[in-house]
Amino acid sequence: MTPARDRGFALLIVLWSLVLLGLLITQILGSGRTALALAGNLRAAATARASADGAINEALFHVLSTGADHWPPDGRPHNLGSSGGMVISVRVNSLASQINPNLASTGLLAGLLQACGATPAQAKQLANAIIQWRSPAASKPQITAQLAAYRNAGLPYAPPGRPFADLSELGDVLGMPPPLLAKALPHMNLYQTDDPDPALAGPVVRQALKLSGQPGSSADVYDGTVPVVSIEADVTAPGRVAAHRIAIISLASPGAPAPFHILSLTGS
Repeated sequence: MTPARDRGFALLIVLWSLVLLGLLITQILGSGRTALALAGNLRAAATARASADGAINEALFHVLSTGADHWPPDGRPHNLGSSGGMVISVRVNSLASQINPNLASTGLLAGLLQACGATPAQAKQLANAIIQWRSPAASKPQITAQLAAYRNAGLPYAPPGRPFADLSELGDVLGMPPPLLAKALPHMNLYQTDDPDPALAGPVVRQALKLSGQPGSSADVYDGTVPVVSIEADVTAPGRVAAHRIAIISLASPGAPAPFHILSLTGS
């Protein structure tokens, strides 16, 4: 090769090297921007979640207070203000207004299902199936009969004979229609320790109590509040960052060693 061609070939190699180096630098810068954006999103989400937990603690302070700053469990939203574009609100609800499917009688369960749209016969059948699900079988023939009934319905399981661990399990009960369950679920929880209090309950639960013939409970109040409450905190921040946290809290009776006990803390 002539010296001129050598110089041209060397120049071509240098140019290609510069192009490759430019692409490499662009890739590194892009990866760095992506990592910084991801870190920023994670930090914003963690901040929102921590703010939601802080809001729950603040709400609990007001719930336990017996003074003018007491918050009743009426579901009313409380705006805790905003900081750096972050908006925080919290609600306190009474669970004494709802029905616990692990404790409710057949009549109360049937009353709730009927109040949600089931016929009397369907409501009674489903209530019996719920009781059967949560209750240990009395004998081996009974276990065999339950298994056969579920098999005939195309279900590869049978009632476990234990309390419901989650309300979603109600969807596995024999014959439970999903639309009917969707209407009933907002009126149920697994933490209420007695029949619902009609003074706190909504129209559906009051109708369920009426259909069941049960008066409901209004005992074990705690300084104007109820033994078990749910506290829901919502946080929104710029960049479509949000957090929703739910705490289920049992309030102790006066004189107890601790004023409350957290039963559950969920959300994101």
